[in-house]
Amino acid sequence: MYNAVEIFLEPKGGMHNFKIHWLNYLKEVMRESRLDKAIYADHIFEIIVTKDGTLLDRKSDSKDPVLIDFLRKQKRWSPGIQSGRPICYLLKLKVPKELFDKVKMEELIVRGDLFTQELLGP
Repeated sequence: MYNAVEIFLEPKGGMHNFKIHWLNYLKEVMRESRLDKAIYADHIFEIIVTKDGTLLDRKSDSKDPVLIDFLRKQKRWSPGIQSGRPICYLLKLKVPKELFDKVKMEELIVRGDLFTQELLGP
């Protein structure tokens, strides 16, 4: 008898810390005037988390400097496991428009739509 064990992908330090890291990064980029509200408000970046935990831009031809810089600074995640095998995920990271309105970090962190993840398959 076999029981499937599902393990969800996990960034180093956990999801809560990843949210904080994402928002701090966005604030830093805003201070450097590299995050334009007209372009990035409610923008969603799509990232592939590979079977080995590497984060890659889903659009391999994308030249978005905000995303490229963020991905360059990321450490590998613990990959998701399904039926004993590592799997790829699609991670969608949102740039909340409220960030531009100086909403408090505590209010942004608890948002359920800050990022989502979808299974891409084996």
